[in-house]
Amino acid sequence: MEPNHKRSLKLIVLLITSLLVSFASAQSYSELFMHGTDITIGTAGVAFTAAANTTTMGGADAINTAGTEVTFDTIPNIEPGETRTYDWAVNITSSAGQTKTLNMSLHSLTGNFSTNFDYINITIFNGTGSAMGNDIEIVSSGSNVTSNGNLQMTNGEVWTVRWIIKAKTTATNGESCNITLKVKVE
Repeated sequence: MEPNHKRSLKLIVLLITSLLVSFASAQSYSELFMHGTDITIGTAGVAFTAAANTTTMGGADAINTAGTEVTFDTIPNIEPGETRTYDWAVNITSSAGQTKTLNMSLHSLTGNFSTNFDYINITIFNGTGSAMGNDIEIVSSGSNVTSNGNLQMTNGEVWTVRWIIKAKTTATNGESCNITLKVKVE
């Protein structure tokens, strides 16, 4: 045989072998499927519930239906130099059936805070009136405390959140700030 025919024959044999291997490989696997069906939303085991000041601070619709968000959008204007305290801003209630770890922390602060406010302090109190963890202290100058730490909440407990807001004596009429806190529940 001529060398070109030998090469061609070798190439044909190689191609046929490759096809056989690919068919054999293609037929040697199996498939597995995983299905998630009827994934249903339940109720929150730890939720916000109304306290004495919730409506004053956020209106009748301050807490969403699931109890997972509270919006304080009707806080009356604070006068320059005034310290406003809401001892019962909102409750945090556990019906989780087991102990949960909560951590409240500052998520965001926007607006004209440092020029118009001295501080915003947020404290969590248990059912006997004892402060839980650190106060969250947002100050216009100095060091902030942005988390109350990890707190253990047992099933059936109701905790209350207190807000204290202090406006500067030099605060400008109409200026405002927005604060968002996150409560992580594990």
